[in-house]
Amino acid sequence: MALSRTQVAQYRAQGFLSGLPIFRPADCERFRASAARFEAEHPADREWAFDIKCNLLFDWVYANATHPALLECVADLLGGDLLLTNSVFRIKEPGSGTRYGWHQDSARIRVEPAPAIVYVAISEATVENGCLAVIPGTHDHVRPFDLVENPGQPRRRVARVRDVDPRAAVYLQLRPGEVAIFDANVIHGSAPNRSAARRFAVLHDYTAASARQSTGRGSGQLVRGVDPHGHFAPEPPPSADFEANVRVRRRILTAYPENILMGPLAPGAAPDFPDRPPGR
Repeated sequence: MALSRTQVAQYRAQGFLSGLPIFRPADCERFRASAARFEAEHPADREWAFDIKCNLLFDWVYANATHPALLECVADLLGGDLLLTNSVFRIKEPGSGTRYGWHQDSARIRVEPAPAIVYVAISEATVENGCLAVIPGTHDHVRPFDLVENPGQPRRRVARVRDVDPRAAVYLQLRPGEVAIFDANVIHGSAPNRSAARRFAVLHDYTAASARQSTGRGSGQLVRGVDPHGHFAPEPPPSADFEANVRVRRRILTAYPENILMGPLAPGAAPDFPDRPPGR
């Protein structure tokens, strides 16, 4: 699915696109069933496994991220040589009070050119259930921010933009299978889920192979084209063996812990990321 010139121009000017019909309802149901099966078989692993770099753990997440029509859209924005640098679940249970305050994903570690982040709606995304909202045109530079503790993630410090006018927000309401793409620098956030249904999405971060990051060295899976630059360390696609994938993910995040989601390491700090607790 190629983007039109108008769509590319909108992304350049406003920092986002929304409502792109990439996946079929049946694709979403299969994805949801795969997630439910994992939750039932590995209840103690769900919290950390659905977090950062889950594209290294699940071949079905990787398959979602490498859908040819999705990659074609991203290539129209970033060029033909693409790395998948992160995937993460974003699930809000019915009545969940979790909200993500206004932020820019690459505030703490700058990546140039900025990654494109794809929100895949596995369930419906509405204002009532806490859909993503963006402030158009704010991807031109990183705004002043404060570091705060992320709700439910005490080990993770996140940047929250200081001054945002919520009246400028555009709410990205999506049907299952539709996607939104937004620049990692655009200000965005989401409200609590006030509905009686689960809001279910997966987010994929794509980075041009030519990109550089300001701090440390990131890593990623080459999902389209070639990478003659080597700025990011290579990652393998996941196998069907979850336990083997756990070890691969741990090795990669230990070697390359600095990325736009986790931020820079403090001087002398050891890598710290969501992982299976020792002894399990």
